[in-house]
Amino acid sequence: MLNSCPKITVCIPVYNCAEYVGLALDSILQQVDERIEVIVYDGGSTDGTQTLMDNYVKTWPNLRYYRGDQRGGIDADLATCVGFAKGDYCWLFSGDDVMRPGAVERALEWIKLGNDIYISKHTICSKAMVVSHEHPVCQPDQKFTANLANADERIEWFQRAFTTEAFFSFISGLIVRREKWQSGELPEAFSKSCWGHVARFFGLVASELKVCYVGEVWLDQRGDNDSFRDKGVVNRFRIGIEGYHRLADCYFGHDSQEAFHIRRVIRNEFTLASFIFAKVQCKRKPEIEDRLLLDRLVRMTYCDKSLAGYRARFSYRLFPYWLFLAIRPVYLAIKPLWRMIKHA
Repeated sequence: MLNSCPKITVCIPVYNCAEYVGLALDSILQQVDERIEVIVYDGGSTDGTQTLMDNYVKTWPNLRYYRGDQRGGIDADLATCVGFAKGDYCWLFSGDDVMRPGAVERALEWIKLGNDIYISKHTICSKAMVVSHEHPVCQPDQKFTANLANADERIEWFQRAFTTEAFFSFISGLIVRREKWQSGELPEAFSKSCWGHVARFFGLVASELKVCYVGEVWLDQRGDNDSFRDKGVVNRFRIGIEGYHRLADCYFGHDSQEAFHIRRVIRNEFTLASFIFAKVQCKRKPEIEDRLLLDRLVRMTYCDKSLAGYRARFSYRLFPYWLFLAIRPVYLAIKPLWRMIKHA
């Protein structure tokens, strides 16, 4: 029987996710007991999600399913999903990722420390869930806790960040105290940005926000299933680059150390090689790719004055199409090895 006051609510907003959400639920529900509830909020799916969920709720008493009339977008749907939660903590989770065995028990142990947000690690997998590698979050890759209201602790947290996951970008790796979530708000300026939850957390920094990087792999992320790529690679880059630049400037100021480290992390995620690839895509698929937008995103990414930035912008402008085609097979072959060496 479900506890009326569970310790953790796993919150899963979905839209047309029938192909994957069953595997996600299987990985979670096999670990739950009376301390855990699972909520799926469906933003008006047009596939078989509702039929699938109707069958699941008959079998699992710890699972609740809610359905909206229409899709509100990830920002609104995630907030709606958390609004149904009863747990002390909410584990935000994507409907196409897979939770690792034992992850729930580890989470229950960690939340006893009483922090506001916990960030776990995950692997990157193929669409068929074949594991490729662990995704970096912080360096050094070890447990670290900070109260972001404290300037010194906040700067150290930002300095340790290696990817935007240290700044809450990946929802499946986040467990947040429900009371803390409720004390924030979804700002209108970021309500359709895909980063509404990040804006909520950044807005809470001044009022004390205790965050903890646990440094343990708790889930596997399904790759090659990015619904935001349907409008092209350049637009997907725009969501990440523009979104985090806006967040940095809005909540910390463009010239702050915090904003600098957010921009630094963006450069870790959007490399020169990825921009050159996008440039080639603009040539290949001009009907969906926007070269002018890409040029602007490159300038934005390398807006900080540095020799490395000048060199990157210069290389982006002059790198020839034919050379990219010639070296791309070699690059793809050595990329996994280089990633392991880089993050060792």
